[in-house]
Amino acid sequence: MNLSSYFAFIVWFVLLVLFSFVLDCLWCRIFPRRGYRLFITLGIVIHELSHAIACVLMRARIFRIRFFAPEGGAVEHGPPKIPIIGKPIIGLAPLFGCSLALLGLFFLFKYQQDLPSIDFSASFFANIKELFQSTLDFFRSYANHWTFWLFLYFSASIAASIAPSTTDLKNAFWGIIFLVVLGWALVYFQIGENFVGKIINQYLGRVITLGALMESIVLVITVPIYFIKKLVSRNALF
Repeated sequence: MNLSSYFAFIVWFVLLVLFSFVLDCLWCRIFPRRGYRLFITLGIVIHELSHAIACVLMRARIFRIRFFAPEGGAVEHGPPKIPIIGKPIIGLAPLFGCSLALLGLFFLFKYQQDLPSIDFSASFFANIKELFQSTLDFFRSYANHWTFWLFLYFSASIAASIAPSTTDLKNAFWGIIFLVVLGWALVYFQIGENFVGKIINQYLGRVITLGALMESIVLVITVPIYFIKKLVSRNALF
């Protein structure tokens, strides 16, 4: 693990969050609010349960869990007893919980042999090309099976719920900065370099790869639907 690979990991991490926000924004415009909430029910449940599990691990008292409140799901909790890393782990928990759920879907539908992997030491554009090629190959291999579309529905619901909310990011902001700086320092000063590289490449890298793959697949479908609806709405006005 070197600095360029570490910063590539950070960029992909940011892209994973950004893709999820874009999906959420597009779907809010495609579906009526109630229909949209129903569409991503599975994702909402996994998102909030991820926060709750992280609260237990970080020893933060949970006061209330809401999945279907008018303003959205929420886990109301007290401050974590584990300092510094407690808040960012709770705030970022959906990234890992939703990605693990996606991984479970791959095994449930027996698509695990199609899981790609991002090589953080390779060029950014080479990884982008590989990711979208994996998306196209995945479609070509399974699009004629009805189980693929069921898998895609479950995956879309989860993929749209991967990103932490703006409140989560705000609460965890300084903790996230601390972890990013700590990771940079460990890599720069070569402290536990092999351990950091193993965590990023074998574990966190798999989470990012899986999340980015599914978000890419869903974006390929969502963007044309969004523009078609926009065109139909514009023509209806005339």
